[in-house]
Order: sequence, then C-alpha cells, then structure tokens
Amino acid sequence: MRDQIGLDTYMDTSRLGRGETIAAASAVALFLIMFIFDWFGFDVPAGAFSDLGGANAFQSFGFIDLVLMLTVIVAIAGAALAANASSVNTPVAISSITAGLGILSVILILFRIISPPDFGVGDFGLGDIEVSRKIGVFLGLIAAGGIAYGGWVAMQEEGTSFGDQADRFGGTGSPPPPAA
Repeated sequence: MRDQIGLDTYMDTSRLGRGETIAAASAVALFLIMFIFDWFGFDVPAGAFSDLGGANAFQSFGFIDLVLMLTVIVAIAGAALAANASSVNTPVAISSITAGLGILSVILILFRIISPPDFGVGDFGLGDIEVSRKIGVFLGLIAAGGIAYGGWVAMQEEGTSFGDQADRFGGTGSPPPPAA
C-alpha cells in the first residue's frame, strides 16, 4: 500500500544513520518536553498554600526557547533530508549545525539550571518568591544532550569534524576532488 502511494520513494528510514536517528528522536522528545512538562515553578511562602504553579519552556524563556525550537527544527530536517536522500547546498554539513545547536542548547539550559529565570514576580509585591527547578528542565537537558550527541555521531559517520567544517566555511579547505 505504501509503495502504491509513493511513500517508499521519498521517505526511506533505512537511509538514516545512527546519529541522525538519535538526533531526530531527541528533537521530538525535546519538542514534547518543552510543551508538556513544567521547567520551573515559583513558590510564595504563605502558610499552607505556597505553590503558585509552574511554567513550561515557552513560558519560562524569552530567547532560549527560540534557540531550542531552531535546534529541534534543524535536527528533524537533517533526518528528513537523509531519509529522502536529498542534499542541500549549505556552507557546512547539516550534522555539524545540528551538533553545534545541540551543544548551544545544552549550555543555555545549564545556564538556566544554575540561574533560573525570575519571571518578574518580584514586581508584584508578593514577598519572598522562590523559583524552583522542575523535572522538565532536566529532561530538556537530557534531550538537548541527545541532539548534540546525535549530531556528533552523524558527523563521525560522514567522516567530518568541526575543524573540517570551519575550513570549508572559511574557504581555506582543499578544493573538492574532480569528478571521475
């Protein structure tokens, strides 16, 4: 049935490498984690009722969530291009972009684990407000690490490195070999 409508012609998951599979699966997980789980909570000590609630990634961040979404899009697009046996003329390999964005996402999430956002709740005169880390931020860190690792494995499978990609982007790399 799939072959009759042409899906096997376009999406062949057997073309995916291990790294692309890891990065894409981690990207889907990160996307879901960004919506479903609370990343941070805020508590106001007020007797028996102290929990005001939590915030997911989109409610917690102003810029970091955009970087995380870009990371998700690039990881899934890289896997889709590999499954379609398509290539895009980019200055650097998609796998290195995926790995780089994954590393950047890990660093940004770690930064927010160390220094949680304040949500501006102190402006409302609510007293001593404590921002707590919820399970979502840690799951997001693991998923972002999975994207970085998957991008790195895909780079290894392609036989490239960040140094090679920097040379390629800067134009200092050796020219491609002539066509046979």
